[in-house]
Amino acid sequence: MKELKAKRFLLYFVTFFYWFGQYVYIPFLTPYLTGTLGITASFAGTIVGAYGVTQLIIRLPIGLMADVKQKHRLFIFLGGFMCAMGSLVCRLSVNPYVLFLGRALSGVASSMWISFTILNSTYYDPSELSKSLGTINAMNNAGILSGYIAGGILYGKFGMNLLFSLSIGAGGIAAVAALFVKNDPATRSAPSVKELLPILKQKRLIAFAVCGAVFQFISFATANSFSNSFIKSAGVSDFELSVCSALFTLAGMLSSYFVGTKTAAKIGEKWLCAVGFGLLAIYVFILPFLTSFTAIAMVQFMGGCGSTSVFSMLMSCAIHDVPAHQRSTAMGFYQSVYSLGVTLGPAIMGGMIDAMTLQPAFICVGALSMVFGIAFPFIYKFAVSKKATV
Repeated sequence: MKELKAKRFLLYFVTFFYWFGQYVYIPFLTPYLTGTLGITASFAGTIVGAYGVTQLIIRLPIGLMADVKQKHRLFIFLGGFMCAMGSLVCRLSVNPYVLFLGRALSGVASSMWISFTILNSTYYDPSELSKSLGTINAMNNAGILSGYIAGGILYGKFGMNLLFSLSIGAGGIAAVAALFVKNDPATRSAPSVKELLPILKQKRLIAFAVCGAVFQFISFATANSFSNSFIKSAGVSDFELSVCSALFTLAGMLSSYFVGTKTAAKIGEKWLCAVGFGLLAIYVFILPFLTSFTAIAMVQFMGGCGSTSVFSMLMSCAIHDVPAHQRSTAMGFYQSVYSLGVTLGPAIMGGMIDAMTLQPAFICVGALSMVFGIAFPFIYKFAVSKKATV
């Protein structure tokens, strides 16, 4: 038991610094691009969306390699290393195309998240899948929350370059610590790619992956990009902006713990996701009409509760019936599909804002979230029905 706790602690230590590095500058990225650098909302959305482009391309191959090689430590190390490299590129230039490259490299870093989640699940009993995902997502949010707080304290005085430097350092710490992570011993011989590919036909996996893409579209169109631009334009200080982002993430961290509880299990994945999409819709509808920092902060917290309950539950739903030796492949497929939302969300949102201004654009995205909140119980019933493949 002591050895198991040590394994978990080390992985959570790496997870904390990995996500700290990935998000310490995120609340200020879109305002930095559109305000300080004067880049249009459309192209700023493209730069932010570059983070999803590489994930869309490489998450599935990484999942396949992780299942074949059964060496998650390598991919976890690469996650920290590429986090540092992406931020180093952004630190070196203000050229929009160089920033696009830096964000694309950060997307490569986030693609390694597959191995974090799958290795962590081996540290728990198979019946505790939701708990394992909820716990590591809580550490994910703890790193992001700490990054937001540090960024808010330091950005106003020292600017964006210091935040990029903090990201480089955090990624480096994660990479070094990852060298000591223990690979879980293989329980069977390594599967071939031919053995792994059939899992991609599983109806349940496909259905929840599509839902994940819609969720990420909503999240990256708003909370992870243009919500911050709006909040900044409402006249709040840099520190208050970071507080708003931190509250969104704090709510997410609490929600991550909650989804692993017996109460959450009694409520069920179907209704947790439906309510989560509904809370996100309310958040997106209300936010662009607020002017008070207090009101914005409260709505941010509500949005964070909805966001993380959906994120954790969809991931659990997608791989619930997948055998352990195929889970990296399934997770790679799931995360590759949802990366489409990461890419398109900020790009399309930027175009809508340029075309129709911010408030109507937010209403459109809020309507999408509300539709999925209402439809999710029916989607869930379809996804888990006996017919297993499509």
